[in-house]
Amino acid sequence: MAGIRGRSGPPGNQNAFRHGLAAVQHRRINGALTEAERDIRADILTGLLTDKGGEAQISTAMRVLAEIIASDVSLLVTFNNAIDGVIQNNPKARANPKALAQLDGYKRPLVGSLSANLQRFGMERVAKVESLQQIIAEMAPLAFPPKLNRSNLERLAREAVEEGLRGPFKQKQPKRKKK
Repeated sequence: MAGIRGRSGPPGNQNAFRHGLAAVQHRRINGALTEAERDIRADILTGLLTDKGGEAQISTAMRVLAEIIASDVSLLVTFNNAIDGVIQNNPKARANPKALAQLDGYKRPLVGSLSANLQRFGMERVAKVESLQQIIAEMAPLAFPPKLNRSNLERLAREAVEEGLRGPFKQKQPKRKKK
């Protein structure tokens, strides 16, 4: 048997493969997020809440599920970046099925959990429900030009009602010009 005593296989094998992903996982267990992870998490959470019609439209349980999904996505992005770094820095890992299986073993449960949570959350978008006051407030600057005061508005409303009573197909008779 060649190699160092206590280790099996020839020198340079991948039996004692080290990748560093455990450090990412331990940091995550301790609750420490990097700035990039926080940004990804915030973006995903905002998108999920917007897709469901806004924060006021969803239940607390859906909010918690959205936060779990956002955290899982940020962890998955971190794992993908770390795995890419391991494969780039260690070319032997790319050809070693055991090393690839070990790297995949970190990611596979997270992907399964994420897909199950996304199915629970739902993929459809929900339109934001607006109150009548919100709709009127948005329309107010457009519907009432500055020169339109209350008396003009009442006059226009009266004319519209009179025109409606006359019928939609009857037109006003044009005034005749005096000769």
